[in-house]
Amino acid sequence: MIQESFKNRALIRFPRLNFLKLKGLQNLIGFCHEDYTVEFPVLMILEIENCPELNGFIHNSTRKDTATHGVLFNNKVVFPTLEKITISHLRKVKRIWHNQLHTNSFSMLKELIVQECDVLLNIFPPFCLRVFQRLEKLIVTDCASLEEVFQLQVQGLDVEETYVVESRLRELNLVRLPKLEHVWTKYCKGNISFSSLKQVCIEECWGLKTLFPFSIAKDLQQLETLTIQNCGLEEIVSKNVEGSNEQEIWFAFNQLSILNLWDLPYLTCFYPGMHRTTWPALTKLIISECGRIKIFGHEESQIEHSLFLI
Repeated sequence: MIQESFKNRALIRFPRLNFLKLKGLQNLIGFCHEDYTVEFPVLMILEIENCPELNGFIHNSTRKDTATHGVLFNNKVVFPTLEKITISHLRKVKRIWHNQLHTNSFSMLKELIVQECDVLLNIFPPFCLRVFQRLEKLIVTDCASLEEVFQLQVQGLDVEETYVVESRLRELNLVRLPKLEHVWTKYCKGNISFSSLKQVCIEECWGLKTLFPFSIAKDLQQLETLTIQNCGLEEIVSKNVEGSNEQEIWFAFNQLSILNLWDLPYLTCFYPGMHRTTWPALTKLIISECGRIKIFGHEESQIEHSLFLI
């Protein structure tokens, strides 16, 4: 550990630390006080497990700043090379990221695992998605209060149109999130793309009514596996409310080989409107206990409650 002082600020550096695990520290309230900036120039893996009193990685013990209280990471910690984060059983963390992060932090993050953080409200706040464009794998399980994964709106305001994100996310697993309402904000703009997605698994998310916004679904040509089970889903893709200049709506799932829909009692359709879909690589289709849908409908008849239009 190296401690330096400059311009009335104190910097603590761990120049050789590449793995950090904090586990079972029942009284830990923070890794470091906010008077210091902490830098981990070569840290690759960070695991924080079963630290129920932890309020934030950087802790302020003198007052409760409502803007940072219950936020795990803020701009006083620097992780320029961090590739994997695992956090679990953090009972006081409401947000993982502060709206303002250090410029050199988290841009290399590839994998994030979040488990049993009961007061956590969202995973990614607005205006921070560009920081995490290299993220490839996201697993979130057993977070009782989680409402959104990718929050793209604040008080009804969309992310600015100039805000462009090309996410590299390949694998998404969301399991046992009873209050989850949106994976993505329902009506997000088309300037945010998740076209690299290959595997999506959603299980036991009964508050979720729709999975993909239209703007996300139309670019899922690399998707290979889609599993949805034990959920309150009513439709898989939400209706395009922005309007479309195309004569018809077409979803191309050119790489999808496995589609598994299980115990979705409220599911009525794939998309609530006239559309075409292509599934040239589909080899395994499982649909069970989805009592409100018909598997196939004919496009010209405009039959409602059909999963596929042919």
